[in-house]
Amino acid sequence: MTADRRFWIVCALGGTLVLVGCLLPTIQIAQEAIIGAGDAQQGFDYERTFRFAGYRQPGALLFLVGGAALVLMSAGALLRGSHTVLILAAAGLSIAFVVEAVRISDELQWGDDAGLYACDVPLERCVPFIARATRDLQDEIRRKPEARRPGFELLAEDGYRARGKAGWSLILWSSVLLACVTAYRAFLLVLRPRWAAVALGVCVFLVLTFLFLRALSGLE
Repeated sequence: MTADRRFWIVCALGGTLVLVGCLLPTIQIAQEAIIGAGDAQQGFDYERTFRFAGYRQPGALLFLVGGAALVLMSAGALLRGSHTVLILAAAGLSIAFVVEAVRISDELQWGDDAGLYACDVPLERCVPFIARATRDLQDEIRRKPEARRPGFELLAEDGYRARGKAGWSLILWSSVLLACVTAYRAFLLVLRPRWAAVALGVCVFLVLTFLFLRALSGLE
């Protein structure tokens, strides 16, 4: 088996895993509500899990459509032969997966204790990816029987709690693997294997440094 065929088989597998991740439970969100105050206060917890498949948001569509496109590109390359344009397209798509995964990860805040992460701005500006699902959950809560009781209110109109589920883990790590494999193959178009590995290592180091500094700035 040639190196190109192995490369495209890995791409096909990675794209398939991304698609499977979109079909599995992907993100879990939560809301809280209260009635009353003090010792008489009553709390309510609500949770919902959604899948990227069927979630009308550009980030979710990127993984769904992009995963399918990667599988189709891989099939075409395996049947008709590999081309530079296909390799670059696979690399660009895989890198887009990682960029979007990092952006979505920034919105996933759960914590060990109860409570919501409150935004200082409207939810749609604070966490644009999960805002739609959170608003849908809030609308569902307002239709529940307890919502008609006097004093019922959401704990925070622009608050949220969210975490990744099995589908998200599959998407995230498949995207990282695809980005590494396709970037290395793209470097091989202009570099020898040893220098392509060095270039990939430098890129990984720069990305990890960026994420580390970003995490530190988020703690301030």
